[in-house]
Amino acid sequence: ITLNRPDKLNTMTPAFWSELPRLVRQVDATGEARVVVLASTGRHFSAGMDLAVFGQAGGDDGAEIGRLRANLRSNILHLQDTFTAIEKARMPVLAAIQGGCIGGAIDMVTACDMRYATEDAFFCIQEINIGMTA
Repeated sequence: ITLNRPDKLNTMTPAFWSELPRLVRQVDATGEARVVVLASTGRHFSAGMDLAVFGQAGGDDGAEIGRLRANLRSNILHLQDTFTAIEKARMPVLAAIQGGCIGGAIDMVTACDMRYATEDAFFCIQEINIGMTA
C-alpha cells in the first residue's frame, strides 16, 4: 500500500481515513498477500493529517454542545478505526519510512508490526508545536 501525494507531503485526507482500513481489511480477508508493506512516494513518508482539510471542520456555532461533542466522538472513532485495522490484520504490516514521519503518521507506523527507516528519516510529534492535543 503506497501513499502517493508527494506534492502534499502524503498528508492524510478524509478519503485516506476510509480507504486505508478498507484496503487492509480486503487484503486480510482475501489472503491476497502474506505481508503488507506501507510505503510512500516522495521525499517524506507523511506529514500526518491534512490540517488544511481538518482545520475547516469546526463546529456549527448554533449547534447544541452535546451534538457537537457526539459528532467529535464519532469522528475520532472513525480516525482510530483506520489504525485499528492495521493493528488487527492477521498478516504482518511493515512500514517503510523515508524522510519525515510527522504527527498522525507516527501513530500510523506504531500500529504496524515493524518499522524500517532510511538514514534520512526523522520523526516529529508536530501537534505539540501547534498547541494541538493528540
